[in-house]
Amino acid sequence: MRKKNGFTLIELLVVIAIIALLMAILMPALQKARNLGQSAVCKAHLRQWGTVFFMYTTDHDDKFWVEPNVWQTSVRQGGWMPWLGSLYGNVDAFRLCPSADKINGTAGGIGTTFKQWGPGQIMENHQFGTDASKNYGSYGLNAWICSVGPSSPTGWRNSAERQWKKLQSRYSAEIPMLSDCTWYCANPISSKDKTEKGSPWANGDSPTPTEDWWEKQDPTYFGEWSYDTARVCLNRHSRGVNMTFMDGSTRKVRLHDIWTLKWHTESMPDYEVIIPWLRR
Repeated sequence: MRKKNGFTLIELLVVIAIIALLMAILMPALQKARNLGQSAVCKAHLRQWGTVFFMYTTDHDDKFWVEPNVWQTSVRQGGWMPWLGSLYGNVDAFRLCPSADKINGTAGGIGTTFKQWGPGQIMENHQFGTDASKNYGSYGLNAWICSVGPSSPTGWRNSAERQWKKLQSRYSAEIPMLSDCTWYCANPISSKDKTEKGSPWANGDSPTPTEDWWEKQDPTYFGEWSYDTARVCLNRHSRGVNMTFMDGSTRKVRLHDIWTLKWHTESMPDYEVIIPWLRR
């Protein structure tokens, strides 16, 4: 009798086991390569934003635009993305980090580590632009770099004197302009920063946020408005976030180092920040 060619059941199971083993070995490497690729695209987007920022300041005697505080002025805020796009071309192609390019929930809202901010009711409540299709992103402005204008005499966090207002030569490599973020802007402070009375800020962003802090928030309600540093303390790019700085550089910043940057004119670096979940 002629013997039939084919696999036995045991041989087939061995092949399947080998394929499964190879997949288990390769998947982490493939995921790492994917993450590196997304981070590289994110940095490219931030460089493009940096170019737009420099184009604006070049056209305005090195000064940044006025970013109003809606609670003080009732003037629409958060429109810097579409507004700059109207001046220097369509910016939609680089609004989003590829690691955070989906809306948060069915209606959108505040962002998370891997979700964009907007659109949604929360944007309408803060008087963002009326075109809801333009109220989204996954990067946030360091609002300390802008002017606040005479209509916002106390500025962001009631400290107008801390605004940079224009391009700087000193500290420029330490001053973030734009970052991975869960909101359209942030005003980070440190527990070492002092108030006008000399005491530390009562809401000095301590303790540090948990890894899933934003994922636990209601997308339609920004529960901790004072927690600005949490907006950029995200495990989006392997324990770091990408930022573009006032000297034109774009780089990944480790989460611990966020507290050492020169966010505003009186920022006090804090090298003793502890982020427990990073120890895993």
